[in-house]
Amino acid sequence: MAALAPSASRLGPFPDLAIDDFLYGHEGPWPQPSRDHPFGQAPAIYQIPAPEWSDWQTYVGDYYLENIAQFGVRSAAIALKDSIENPLGYPDISDADFNTVLCEGLYSKFISPLDAPDLVTFKEQLVDTDRYDYSKSDYSCMRVVKQVWPGEAAAASIALIRRPKNDPGFDYEVVAIQLQQWDSQSLRFVSSPVFTKADGEAWRIARYFVLQGAIHRINLIDHTEVHFPSDAINAITKTVLPKDNLVLKLLQPHMWLTMCVNNTVLEGQRSLINRDTWYPWSPFVAKGDEVRKLLPFGWYGSQYYAASLSPGDPSKDPYFDAPNSAYPAFVYDPIPPQIPSRYGEFLNAYFGPIRKFARGVVEQMSETDWKEVRFWADHIAVWIPGFPSGAELLGPGADGQSPNKDRLADTLAHFIWNSSVRHSADHQTLHEMVDGKLDANGNLLVPPRPVPFILRVAPPMTRDYGLKAASLDSKKLSLVGDVEKVIEHLADKTPLCWPSDMSSAHWADLLFYMPHNSRQLCDLAATMQGDPNQNYAFEGAALTGLVAQIQSDLRALDAELAKDPARHFVPLQEIASSIQY
Repeated sequence: MAALAPSASRLGPFPDLAIDDFLYGHEGPWPQPSRDHPFGQAPAIYQIPAPEWSDWQTYVGDYYLENIAQFGVRSAAIALKDSIENPLGYPDISDADFNTVLCEGLYSKFISPLDAPDLVTFKEQLVDTDRYDYSKSDYSCMRVVKQVWPGEAAAASIALIRRPKNDPGFDYEVVAIQLQQWDSQSLRFVSSPVFTKADGEAWRIARYFVLQGAIHRINLIDHTEVHFPSDAINAITKTVLPKDNLVLKLLQPHMWLTMCVNNTVLEGQRSLINRDTWYPWSPFVAKGDEVRKLLPFGWYGSQYYAASLSPGDPSKDPYFDAPNSAYPAFVYDPIPPQIPSRYGEFLNAYFGPIRKFARGVVEQMSETDWKEVRFWADHIAVWIPGFPSGAELLGPGADGQSPNKDRLADTLAHFIWNSSVRHSADHQTLHEMVDGKLDANGNLLVPPRPVPFILRVAPPMTRDYGLKAASLDSKKLSLVGDVEKVIEHLADKTPLCWPSDMSSAHWADLLFYMPHNSRQLCDLAATMQGDPNQNYAFEGAALTGLVAQIQSDLRALDAELAKDPARHFVPLQEIASSIQY
C-alpha cells in the first residue's frame, strides 16, 4: 500500500530554500480527481502554468492551425482514391495479414491469458493443448459503447489465439472469434456463435469488428496508460523539487509539452473525444461522451463496470463482475510490460540503455538530492499506484536511510522510456497502419491495413450470415450521409463504410497519429545554456559524459535494430524526447 505524504511541519523538507528556488514558485501544478470519472481515470492536471501553455501553442497548437485545412483536403483525396480501389469500403484482409495485425504489431499489446469464462466460451476450439498455448485478444470493453452514430454498428469481441509451444518466434494464429451485440429492443447483449474460418462470410466480417474494437481500445484504453498517469508525476516533480535537484534536471526534457497535450486531449474544444461536439476529424463509432466510457478500463480496470461493486447502478454490467486479465488496474511498474511479440522486443530493447543512463545519474545524486526525492516520492505515491514511496527508495538499510539506487533508477528509466520510446512507437505504428509503412527511400514497404473505426454493416450473429447494412433511421442522417446512402442504393451494394468515414480516419491520422516531433530523444545534450526543457541542465564531466554515452548507446542500438526492417518499428531519429502530440 502506498505510503501517505509526510505530515506538514514548520521547517518542511527544504528549510534553506526560498520560493524562487522552485520552478513555478507558488503556482506549481498539482493533480486533481478526473472530471468524468473521479476514481475511474488517472488524476488530471487542470491548473497548468502559463509558460507551459506558451510552449504548447508554439510547438503544437500552431502546427494544428497551420495544417488542419490541408490535412482535410488530403484526407478527402485519400478517401476518394480508397473508395475507387475498394468500392466496399475497407480493403479485404487475408487471415495471414489478420494474424500479423492482431499479434505482431501495436495490437500485440492486447494478448492476454484466458480467463475462466473464456475456457467455457471456446471449449470446443481449445484442442491440441499439448501442442499449442492459447491466449486471447479481448475487446469486450466495447460493451460500454451502446449508443452509436446513426447507420453505424459496433460489437464487443474476443479472439482466440494460439501459438506453438516453445515457439522461438511469434508464430501466432487467430483461430476463433465471438461477438456480443447490444440489442436495444430487449436491452440486453446477444452473443454470436463462436466463428472459425469455416464460417465463410460470418468469419470474414467478424474480423472487421475485432479490428474495430482494437482501434477503439488502443485509442481510449491502452494508449491512455502511456499519456495520463505520467501527468501526476510531471506536476509533482515540477512543484516540489527545487530547480537544482538532479532528478528534476533529468526528467524535465522528458516532461516537456506533456501536461498541455494531455489536457487538450481530455478538455480541448476540438479534441477527437470532445464530450458534446463532433468534428469531421473525429472517426469514432459514437459521440464523445459515449466513447469516453472506455477510459476507466485503462486506469481502474474492467471491474470499474462490475455490477456487484455498485448494486443498482444501471451503467454497470454483470459481465464485468468476473476479473478479466485483459483489463487490469493500472500500476506503475518500473519494469516495462513484457509484450510477447516483435513489437514488445523492440520496445524493451530500449529500456536497457535508458536504465543504464538513469543509474549513472542516480549515482551522482547528493545527500540533499535524496532528501528532497524522498518527499517527492511520498507525494507521487499517494496518486499513482505502484510508485515507490520515499521509504522504499531509501531502503533496505536497517536505518531506513540507505539509498536504493537501483529502485530509483528503474523508476526514472521507466518514465523516460514511456515518454519517449513507448509513446513514439505507438504513434508511428498506428500511423503506418492507416497510411502504410515506407522504407528509408520512401518506397511502400507494407501497405495500409484496415482500420475500421466505423462499420456500416450489421455484425454477424449467426453462421449463415449475409452481408447487410446496419439499421438506419434516415431522418438522423447528415447531408453527406444522405448523398452516400443514395449512392449506395444506386450501386446496389452494401459497403463496410462510406468515403466520409475513411476521410475522418485519415484526417485524424494526419492531425493526431502521425508523429510531428518538436524535439528528438537523440538530440538531447548536456548544457547549462538555453531551455532546460530541451536539454539536460547538467554540468561536470561525470554527467556530461553520461549524456554522451547514452546517445552513443542509442545510435548503436538503432543501427542493430535496423538490420531487420520487420523488427525496426521506428527509427531513432523519429523518437521524440517527450509526449509532444
